[in-house]
Amino acid sequence: MKRQIPLALCFLFGVVMIFTQFSPHPVSKSIYERVISGALIIGPFALVLATITLIQTHINRIQRRTEHWGYSFVVFAGLITMVAIGVPFGPENPVFVWLYTNVQVPMDATMFSLLAFFIASAAYRAFRARSTEATLLLVTALIVMLGNVPVGDLIWNTILSWTGFENQASAARGWILDNPNLSARRGIILGVSLGVISQSIRIILGIERSYLGGGD
Repeated sequence: MKRQIPLALCFLFGVVMIFTQFSPHPVSKSIYERVISGALIIGPFALVLATITLIQTHINRIQRRTEHWGYSFVVFAGLITMVAIGVPFGPENPVFVWLYTNVQVPMDATMFSLLAFFIASAAYRAFRARSTEATLLLVTALIVMLGNVPVGDLIWNTILSWTGFENQASAARGWILDNPNLSARRGIILGVSLGVISQSIRIILGIERSYLGGGD
């Protein structure tokens, strides 16, 4: 019985939301807005659960002395500091804003900077010209990359200025992005959309029940 209630609610809300997307009636629009408002209300509860899970995870890491467990204290220090300042004084507090601007924002920038090196490393491994397909991928990537950065335009314009074909790197980049790349993206998006529709139907009909915690 405990499993039948979530299945029934999932089926009900799934059918209702599908109906609201294909019906222009004011009642369907009103239902859609109410459901979205309910989702916004549920969001903070999900945030509380996520915070509790984060705390439990790092407590377990400290108790088990797993690798790099000392950084868990840094997580707790940051969490307690931001909550202690943000909750009683509000997000407009100068100390809270200073911590966010001078600590959180630089750390986010650092993480994205490190991500760029990981992408570069993966690209180096993927773009080795070991086959015809890999060679085509490498050449296309170089054209797009050189067409995106000012250094690429400078290189191409310097080389091609003798022949009178300036800015050809940018033109080639635009053609690649607007034609083969866009066509491939649309194909991928179409395939993903069909997969999402198939999975949604399985969930609504109760065929897929993994979100209940495992098992049928």
